[in-house]
Amino acid sequence: MEQIPLPSSLGEVEALINALYQPNPPETISRIQDVLHRLQRSPEGWQLAQSLIANPNNNIKFFAALTLIVKLNRDSDGMSEDDAKELLQKVIGWFLQSLVDGSGAFVTKKLCTALVTYFMRFSQLWPHPLRHLLYSLDIGRGMPVEGLDDALPANVIVGNLDRRKLRAAIWFTASLVEEITKTDMNVAKYMPVHKGLQDSVADATCLLARGFSPPSDNPALLTQEDALTCFQSWVMYWQRGSAKLGPLVALVDPAMQCFADESLFSATAELFSDILSYCPSFLSEENYNSLAALFDSAWAADHYKEIVDGHEDGNIAFGLLMLAYGDAKVLQLMTGTDDRSQRFLQRLSGLLAAEGYPVHDDYIFVPALEFWSTFVETMIDEAFTQESDHASELLVWRPLAEQHLTTVLMNCWRKIQWPPVETFASWDSAERTGFTDARKDVGDLLQSVFALKGLPLVKFFVDLLLRSLELQIWPEVEACAYCLGSLSDCVSDSSNYDIELGRVFASPLFELLGEQRGPLPLRLRQTGLSLIERYSEYFERHAEYLPHALNLLFAAVGDAQLGGPSAKAISTLCSSCRPILTSEAPTFIRHYQTIRTSGLVLDSLAEERIVLAIASIIQAIPDKVQKMQAFGQLLSFFTSDIERAVQLKANPGMLNLSDPNFLRGVEQPSSAAPSQVPPAEEIALQIALRALRCLSSMAKGMQDVKDHVVDIDDDDSQQQTKQANNAELVGVQATILAAMLQTQETFASSGEVVEIICMILKAGFSETEPGPFVFPAEVVVDFFLKQGPATPRLGTVLSTACSFVGSLYRGPRMYVPNHLSRLLPWVISILQALPEPESDTEVAQNGIYFVDRVMTKYPAVFFGLQPFQTLEFFFMFCLKVLNGKEPLPKSAAADFWTSFITSKTEDDPALQATITGAIEHLGPLLAISLMQNFGGNAARSELDKLSEPLKKLVTGNVHAQMWLQNALQHETFPAHHVPLEQRIMLLKKIIALRGNRDTNKVLREFWLLCRGANFSYAS
Repeated sequence: MEQIPLPSSLGEVEALINALYQPNPPETISRIQDVLHRLQRSPEGWQLAQSLIANPNNNIKFFAALTLIVKLNRDSDGMSEDDAKELLQKVIGWFLQSLVDGSGAFVTKKLCTALVTYFMRFSQLWPHPLRHLLYSLDIGRGMPVEGLDDALPANVIVGNLDRRKLRAAIWFTASLVEEITKTDMNVAKYMPVHKGLQDSVADATCLLARGFSPPSDNPALLTQEDALTCFQSWVMYWQRGSAKLGPLVALVDPAMQCFADESLFSATAELFSDILSYCPSFLSEENYNSLAALFDSAWAADHYKEIVDGHEDGNIAFGLLMLAYGDAKVLQLMTGTDDRSQRFLQRLSGLLAAEGYPVHDDYIFVPALEFWSTFVETMIDEAFTQESDHASELLVWRPLAEQHLTTVLMNCWRKIQWPPVETFASWDSAERTGFTDARKDVGDLLQSVFALKGLPLVKFFVDLLLRSLELQIWPEVEACAYCLGSLSDCVSDSSNYDIELGRVFASPLFELLGEQRGPLPLRLRQTGLSLIERYSEYFERHAEYLPHALNLLFAAVGDAQLGGPSAKAISTLCSSCRPILTSEAPTFIRHYQTIRTSGLVLDSLAEERIVLAIASIIQAIPDKVQKMQAFGQLLSFFTSDIERAVQLKANPGMLNLSDPNFLRGVEQPSSAAPSQVPPAEEIALQIALRALRCLSSMAKGMQDVKDHVVDIDDDDSQQQTKQANNAELVGVQATILAAMLQTQETFASSGEVVEIICMILKAGFSETEPGPFVFPAEVVVDFFLKQGPATPRLGTVLSTACSFVGSLYRGPRMYVPNHLSRLLPWVISILQALPEPESDTEVAQNGIYFVDRVMTKYPAVFFGLQPFQTLEFFFMFCLKVLNGKEPLPKSAAADFWTSFITSKTEDDPALQATITGAIEHLGPLLAISLMQNFGGNAARSELDKLSEPLKKLVTGNVHAQMWLQNALQHETFPAHHVPLEQRIMLLKKIIALRGNRDTNKVLREFWLLCRGANFSYAS
């Protein structure tokens, strides 16, 4: 894209600025902006701003003010004191001129920002910015700062200002407090700025008090809304903990009077909502009483009625104000038995019954729900405290509070009922998601209420469900089932609730769920099936209901909408009830076989869940012969699929889409037209992937759910022969391994194949007893060594290797060094194959993690690696990563160096000598790398992680001080502007701290110093 040349005249600059506001292609706008940015940053920027500010065009004047801000931020450090004072008078003059020459408000406001920027750069020259600006407004021109002593008192000046000047002063004050609020008052650079702001509070209070008064000189120029906005900014600043803003409280009553003006209602409500939410202590008890009286007035009743009748536009602010007041006074309202408190709580519960659907057209429901969640949490805390300390007080207020909770529950239950399907489909995605999230929030509220009510809460929804079921009001039935499902985590593991749950599971609802073409809507069927899954522990205790529940679920598996939830429920139920179902394993396998041969192709995830369910049952079979027989039957489905996929890849002509075995590789086969069918090679890959995912589900299902003691003193030879003596198990493992390797060899470019194989291997790493997926360590090592730089998803392979290292303690210990001695060179060879350390961040990160684990657990293997050049490469690789920009590998490298510095062994002097020599050789290089990072090269988020190896270096090596001093003086240290004295001061501090937590803070401050002031502004 061709660059626009820099303009050679003021007219050309003005033309470019005007072109920004004309309809132009985005690339043209971008090129114009680039030219204008270069002009702003150029040495001529100061003169350009001064020339453009006199132009009558508002857009050009705005650009001039923006240029001033850019120059102040970038190029004002070298300005002399006299030039700075002269600049201030000019900017104030331009500010005053904008009030009388017809400039737009946005121009004046941008000049306010320029003045604030000036104050933040030259606070020592302009210590009282607001008072001086008021002085200049009073005189009508930019006055010298030294003449401020001759100014009239602020209250007199403010009283003399006309409305236009008054409004401009309020704009400046708002900009002043908003910009300064963004800075850290504890950073030395900004302490004078915050002092100047706090010294202005009396003047600001006087100014805003006048701003809140009704206009007399210019009725068309209102200042109350600007005063409200400015006051809001001051209150938010007060919230940060300043104790010098006391005069501001005098503005609360004038601000509250603005409620009477309907045009100011929203701004006033927002102000007091913020005060109540973020700094409730700003208000006095008298202020709270005034608000309470306001909420009890006829005016408030009208606003409230508008909200609950569904007319929320313009009234939502009132509802949020009510909720903010409720949050601030929740304890007093909850324990209050007076009529006013009870009326207010009644209205707050009524907000949950406003007309409309939550999020779609009822915007108050979710905020109201958040209040009642807070109410319930407060009630729980107070109830359990008073049970022991003030039982008599509890008896007084708790019944009243529980009455409100009952209303809340009924209102929530009504509001979460699904709208008609066509209505829900007409909403946009945000509204649909919001409604679903609101239902989840109600579920969370119910769990909190359960802590107070327990069994009566369960009975409440069971009764509602049975009543609605009898009346066949399906949305109500679904909402009840959803609420009961939300309580499952609180209820399901205890038999105390089984009588009530039995009323549900023995009801006609579950007979109706089994009717394929019955009267139940889809939503209710989904929630009903989910209820079975959520209460799987109930079915463990009541096996008589289990067959019917599973029949329901399997009957729904073939349904497009219900298949996924049904399979999930089957998986949960079978996993939970596996000891009860072991005798039914052959039946489940036959049922699965029927599904496969019937022509019904399940959703892939649904099938994986069913396979997981069957494998869970097989895992619980106590007889080993029967277990292996059932396992072999299930395994044969997927080994056959893999063989079929391999054959299809080699012979695409054998594809037959009338065969359901081939349809398993076609997505949505029922609707796929011939032209939409993918090529045979793709179908073959999908068949193989589906089979591998089912194998992965089998591996998860076969994991032992019982805890076994790992005997670390068990004889290695006994551990080794446990599995080898079981010839059938060895044969099964060989079959699984051959299937995986054949799949990878056939589909060598598929990363998904590699990833799923790694998942299968990982499933066996956590097991302590022999099993089909608990492969011998040498088999796993052989698999890893077959992988090379061309293997897709190599980062996942290395991550799996890390997990493998962590699992080796479960196997024969005498062979561990041999396994790692084979794996370590392989991992480093993969890192050597990278073009650059950061060219594959996942490989770099996991490769470093692997080596770190080996070095930490088995230092003899690591430091004994041959040839030594391999080890030397890895050290240099880790230093390059530590100097790099990628956060994840860099974090791994920091962990490695932390482990490396602390490496030691007490029982092998020769090894210890090798470790010490390595540290002495690499310590200076590590110190240089760390100091380059703390000298400004690191990202802020990396500092704490990088502090760890430095702290270990300081506490663990006598040469650390010398290494770090040399690093701070090294030519590669990036912050040349930081004097050597300050670098040495850093060194003295970190040596004195000896690695304690304060070292992080010292290093962070030094990093900020090296990066420059722009970074402390954001800290």
